Amino acid sequence: MQDMKPVAICIPTYNQAQYLWESVGSACGQTYPNVEVWVSDDASTDETPEVMAQLCQQFSQVRYYRQPKNLGMAANNNWVLKQPNTEFIVRLDSDDALLPNYVETLLPLLENHPEAGYAHSAVQEIDERSNNRDVRRIARQHEFQSADDSLRAAVFGVKVAANIAMFRAEALPAVRFYEDSPDFTQDYNMWVRMADAGYGNVYANEILARYRVWTDAKNLRPKRKNIELQGCIRVFEDSILPAFKRRGWDTKVIENQRRKLALRHTAYCYRPLF
Repeated sequence: MQDMKPVAICIPTYNQAQYLWESVGSACGQTYPNVEVWVSDDASTDETPEVMAQLCQQFSQVRYYRQPKNLGMAANNNWVLKQPNTEFIVRLDSDDALLPNYVETLLPLLENHPEAGYAHSAVQEIDERSNNRDVRRIARQHEFQSADDSLRAAVFGVKVAANIAMFRAEALPAVRFYEDSPDFTQDYNMWVRMADAGYGNVYANEILARYRVWTDAKNLRPKRKNIELQGCIRVFEDSILPAFKRRGWDTKVIENQRRKLALRHTAYCYRPLF
């Protein structure tokens, strides 16, 4: 690759010190040579500062900032994504990891498709102990998906294998980053906003990242599911429906899908939340 333009990898974190060596190390271990790594610590109460001090000593490309107070999930994401001055930005959760060729593989796809706002890939699911589980792929025949096709597909749910993506930096302020996005569905809202703003996306059907899936040992899933469902309602009402109306598209498909989702998830309305 002749033009080694810098690529930023942004890692928001909160109380996940035990996974930072894996996530930050994977970002620093990219085969693409011009990578800078930004870590925003949302006022963690665990050993995150000590672990990051060690990582900063070992990897010169790491830029670590500790927030003076807890900002919350979306605000911490926004802060760290606004820091780099690069053309392309990868967002990586601090309990996930990239394979060494992640940047090297996805960067050419975004360069070859200037109308794409982000690139994503198949991922390997891992558990809390980093053991492999299932492989996640999306059923898609074409590398590039247009903005209109992406928006229509979003009615039927999230069309990425995981919330690990490489963004075209100019697209992020165009969609206001994660501002006014509901917790646990902020990435879904981001994909919808990207499509509404006219950005398509590119997909590599190659496993390029490791995505952690948690078991529900503390019985928190019903509570989180309830928050997710409330977030989905907001995504439909605040993002998908207005986007369809702006284009003069028939909104009946949205009404039908919302009805199906309501029937599918009714049981969660009757489960204990705490």
